Amino acid sequence: MAPPSPPDVIPEFLLEQFDDLSAETLRGTGDYARKEMYVTPDEMPDTVKEAFALQDDETRAAIGDYADELAAFLEERDADSLQEITGGSSDDEESWGHQRILEWHE
Repeated sequence: MAPPSPPDVIPEFLLEQFDDLSAETLRGTGDYARKEMYVTPDEMPDTVKEAFALQDDETRAAIGDYADELAAFLEERDADSLQEITGGSSDDEESWGHQRILEWHE
């Protein structure tokens, strides 16, 4: 079974942040996104917290639902993160943003 598909309203840069999060952190992130709790999970990246401030209510609700679906997916597979399941990127590969920064500094 494949991971859940994220809604189109969730920005790609936020989805990338979810790859390394545990199911527990994803559940807390979902609660925080829906404003069901006011303290962020310890493992939630600050960039995600800051990005939430820029999202509308519809997007935050979609993020919350997707985070819960992804957490359930990880729990079903007893995985620590999505990257553990999908293999993520290898150490030899660089992110698009990192590549751009390196090119800019050449």
